[in-house]
Amino acid sequence: MTTQVFLCRDMMHSFINSNGNGMTPSEILISAFDSISRQSGSARIDTWVKASSLFCEVSGNPLGDFLQAEQILNENGQSAVDIISTIAASSFEWNQEKKAFATILKMTNLTGLTALRFTSAWLAFNMDQFEICIQECEKIDDHGYHVHGLMGQAYLESGQPHQAIESLRVAIALNERDAAVWFQLAKAAFVVDQYDEAWHALESCTLINGLGPEVVILHCAIACTICESNPSAGSQRRSEAVTAVRQIFMADPNKSLLVVYAAKLALFAKSETDFIDEMGWFHDIDGKLQNEIVTADISDVLKKLQKKGWYRGASALLGVLTGQGHTRSSADPADPVSA
Repeated sequence: MTTQVFLCRDMMHSFINSNGNGMTPSEILISAFDSISRQSGSARIDTWVKASSLFCEVSGNPLGDFLQAEQILNENGQSAVDIISTIAASSFEWNQEKKAFATILKMTNLTGLTALRFTSAWLAFNMDQFEICIQECEKIDDHGYHVHGLMGQAYLESGQPHQAIESLRVAIALNERDAAVWFQLAKAAFVVDQYDEAWHALESCTLINGLGPEVVILHCAIACTICESNPSAGSQRRSEAVTAVRQIFMADPNKSLLVVYAAKLALFAKSETDFIDEMGWFHDIDGKLQNEIVTADISDVLKKLQKKGWYRGASALLGVLTGQGHTRSSADPADPVSA
């Protein structure tokens, strides 16, 4: 018969008011989780912090006591690990992430549980404590793809792209179907000038999860970088990036930033006329541009246009961004994908 040790609400209040006197360590956790399931907001965090601190204080066998509580919770369709993960995720909403991290890490160190260690590492990453995240991941014996993926992201965010690539490659070898890991690999490879690998990673990301603005923007950044160093080699990449920008813009034309990146790509067009034609394409798409332009990016594009002497091109770009008039240079414009 399923064991039932959930305490009634009066007993839960007794736990909160009397610090759980008379309860076993397992009962402290079970009672707290039962209360948390009825609570909302910061009260859930407070209950967890108090219960976990008391558990760590009174348990003589933290791993055994935790597993006993987990077994009983499982029999009732719940999981202590899942509840703790939910608490970790929700702690940011109430600015309680530091408190949640400290208590979860303490229980992690006492029990040695891999699932809790990963939750601690995840919390550290989202608190921008990337070195701590890496340290916690390295303590996990069974490095599944989630661990390698998180380590890769932490390495990348902490300015260690080569280590990031190593971890992300391992994660992908373990699971090729995670688009987020492919995207992180693309970013890391781009940072260290491994453009072919970055492009391949983006293609794999797209196959799994489709195109998105972030993916397209990275496409554009890679294509522009290749074009700057070797225009002939970058021609195909530029054409693919132009196509990707248009695909996303047609789905959601309220993306002014995409126009900026389209302009950056168009800087490598064969002529000013081709630049104007490429920018004029955006006038044919219904939708109102929003004010999400990055001023520095616009200024950079305009300066480069001025340096080229493409003043009509600059006017065409400003016309697209302000919605002032049609800027196509001809009735039968050149195809930018072939430019």
